[in-house]
Amino acid sequence: DDASAKFIVQRLKELYRNHVVNAEKQYHLHFNFSLPTDGEIKESEFDAAPMVLLIGQYSTGKTTFLNHLLGEDFPGMHIGPEPTTDKFMALFHSGDKDDTTNTTADAKTIKNAGFRKKNKNNTDDDASFKTTPSIVTDDIRAAGRLVKGNTLTVTPNLPFSSLSQFGSAFLNHFVGSASTSPLLKRLTFIDTPGVLSGEKQRLNRTYDFGQVAKWFADRSDLILLLFDAHKLDISDEFKHVIDVIRHHNDDKIRCVLNKADCVTREQLVRVYGSLMWSMGKIFDSPEVVRVYTGSYWNGNLINNDFEKMFTKDEKLLVRELIDLPRCAAERKVNQMVNRIRLVKVHICILGTIRNMTPRFFGKKRSREQILAELDVILDNVRVEFNLSKGDMPDAKEFAANLNKFHDFSVFPP
Repeated sequence: DDASAKFIVQRLKELYRNHVVNAEKQYHLHFNFSLPTDGEIKESEFDAAPMVLLIGQYSTGKTTFLNHLLGEDFPGMHIGPEPTTDKFMALFHSGDKDDTTNTTADAKTIKNAGFRKKNKNNTDDDASFKTTPSIVTDDIRAAGRLVKGNTLTVTPNLPFSSLSQFGSAFLNHFVGSASTSPLLKRLTFIDTPGVLSGEKQRLNRTYDFGQVAKWFADRSDLILLLFDAHKLDISDEFKHVIDVIRHHNDDKIRCVLNKADCVTREQLVRVYGSLMWSMGKIFDSPEVVRVYTGSYWNGNLINNDFEKMFTKDEKLLVRELIDLPRCAAERKVNQMVNRIRLVKVHICILGTIRNMTPRFFGKKRSREQILAELDVILDNVRVEFNLSKGDMPDAKEFAANLNKFHDFSVFPP
């Protein structure tokens, strides 16, 4: 229940604050080594509602998907065939003071079209939606209001404070949208600009799109990759973004094959097979990424040959979204245990490297030798401290991170 979940989250915060974060700082792990999140976990991130990240190339229907799922327009929404979403947009509940409706997401609240079911009296069919405290402070509670990126980073109860590391170049392209949709009482959605092709992706954006996407991916509970069945062309830039966000996040990623009603039966079979083949190449794994197929918009299907499959997949996707808040505390525990395991591994490795570093003379020669023999050192540390091979970092990646330090004696012994 909610009381148990709050108790678990509170104990996780105490565990992290009292025992983990100090070790991360002492060993310079923040922004230097590969942890599930680059920096320190902020208090607001523990308390945040589950986050769902949408990523795709332009005109794959990300914004239309959200409009369909929420069942209403939201501030800042702009839909068109051209690249219309030019900002990262966080969708959260407006937290109206007059709203006393009880809300917790449940499958009964979702109809086939993807949003809340109405009964004969045109009222909400689910009485299980319970009131939850809004995560939004009073100064930005007005429904229908857009909130600028800089404001979002200094609002204490929102989990975006560490986005300030990307500076004004990004924050000028980040907004928050307050909406009254019941689904947003338990979930936060992140709509993203479409991944462009060629030099446009790199030169036309004044911030690192991949690193910003990774920041959101690391803190998201579910990542939806949207593809257009009518023009399935996965650009090299999109592949690069997927590679960047995958680290520590493979289990969160799902694919959505959108606009599947725009192709014929034979074409859909080929497109689906092509998508599965492409994902297998990108993920380089025998396990197949879950793919939801359908047409996520508020209009009628253009081609209804697979209407039953579309409806079934949409219900499964909605069910997965609805279940996110129920399992939020469990996922936070899992993420904390995983983080502690990785911190332990890094401490063992860096402590060993520190002990191999001379105190006064010969530091440069010792540093070069350590970097050259890092494979052997990692293997010896694993055996000495009885660490799992699956927790050990990649030697080349770790060497690149270690190369940032000119003096290994900065690490505690």
